[in-house]
Amino acid sequence: MSQPTRETAGNQNAYELARDQRIKKNMERMKSIGIDVAVKNVRSFTKQQKGNWKSSTSTSPNTLSKKRAKKREERSPSRKRTSRRQRGEKALGSSEIEGASANGILANDELWEVKYKDEMYTQEQVEALGDRKREWELFVEGYDSQGRRIYDKNGGVCCHQCRQKTLGVHTTCSKCNSLRGKFCGDCIYMRYGEHPLEIEANNEWVCPCCRDICNCSFCRTKKGWMPTGNMYRAAIASGYKSVAHYLVLSRQDDAEKAAACEAEADKIAEALEAAEAKRLLENPELVEQELLNRKKPHWLSKK
Repeated sequence: MSQPTRETAGNQNAYELARDQRIKKNMERMKSIGIDVAVKNVRSFTKQQKGNWKSSTSTSPNTLSKKRAKKREERSPSRKRTSRRQRGEKALGSSEIEGASANGILANDELWEVKYKDEMYTQEQVEALGDRKREWELFVEGYDSQGRRIYDKNGGVCCHQCRQKTLGVHTTCSKCNSLRGKFCGDCIYMRYGEHPLEIEANNEWVCPCCRDICNCSFCRTKKGWMPTGNMYRAAIASGYKSVAHYLVLSRQDDAEKAAACEAEADKIAEALEAAEAKRLLENPELVEQELLNRKKPHWLSKK
């Protein structure tokens, strides 16, 4: 069993006493060579540098350059932007807004409205519209047995129109040979009236982007036009073959040709409406079943 350490100088043992003596000798040695003075000088210099850095990075206008000060004034107006409700003011009605806007009373930060350019197509774009010789069954290619679309981030191909990475048939442009020429079967049929299998057999096919008739939201926004949204049913009900045919033919620069196309489309729309009415009369039970299936979730519609 080890002997207890003998304590000296009060509560300090021999080891602690020797340690204190070594520290005292080291301090005296540091003072003799001037290290303590150098440490004080370094600490005072560091504090002075920190103070200068804080003053140089302050956000007061005096320390900013003229260019930055001007930008800051433009970004932060003197009056804080708040709504009329927060300012305790009564909200303007639609008639009051129109009158104030016409008289130039409302400021830009109080009324903001998106302005789109006029949409017009040339005869070259009319001639660039596609065509097909047969029909395409929608919502089958690239879907599973329950009617759900198959998404695959690894093996799928991204469609330029719907921007979904799915399986199934996708087009390939012979001109750009890039991703913007990739359209899934349903999109190329609904939006441009072309058959994907006929496109696949045509090695000289050119995509809608290269033909300057693409109506996806990206391409339309770049041109300053309003995105169409999902308007396939509206285009078909209006008597047009696809969304592209509806947009291009009804907004072409030749007014006489546009009127002729609209008259022909009206005839087709009337024929479709008559055929639908006849189908409703002949098969009322089938129509009820179709309406019921539309209300069901897609994973129950085919069970």
